[in-house]
Amino acid sequence: MATSGIPDARVETAFAEVRREDFLGPGPWLVIGDRGDYVPIPSADPAYLYLDHVIGILPQRHLNHGQPSLHTKLLAHAGPREGDHVVHVGAGTGYYTAIMAHLVGRSGKVTAIELDSGLADRARVNLSAYPNVSVICGNGAAAPVDAADVIYVNVGATRRPRRGSTGCRRAAGSFCR
Repeated sequence: MATSGIPDARVETAFAEVRREDFLGPGPWLVIGDRGDYVPIPSADPAYLYLDHVIGILPQRHLNHGQPSLHTKLLAHAGPREGDHVVHVGAGTGYYTAIMAHLVGRSGKVTAIELDSGLADRARVNLSAYPNVSVICGNGAAAPVDAADVIYVNVGATRRPRRGSTGCRRAAGSFCR
């Protein structure tokens, strides 16, 4: 919160209630270094995860777990409220989805959409304790969802999906049907 400069108590509480290490697997983790390369954190101590690093979740594909200070700002400006429906496109392993689930509370819901089937599976497991979250494996631009109060998109793309594809990518790079 200090790095982001956003004094939003609701967002701060949501970040404090969700343990980042629960969404990243065992450490030590890889972070984006000063030259844009991945460097290992010195140990598996989760304290390193709270230093505002971008963490590689699939470094070989340059897929990352985003920088908390950036997401703090974005979530504070998006302003999800108690009872809202948030659609999170690019859920990854579900960490920021869990934070949104805290922000919308038990009366709200979050629909998480993830293109990569392996990440969608990880998100389902990681978010299983959140009854107000559902995870869809698919293309966030085409997935059928209910009307939303907030649509939160944090994805990267290196190419457009094939025409007619559902967009759900298998780990090997083929598309689900």
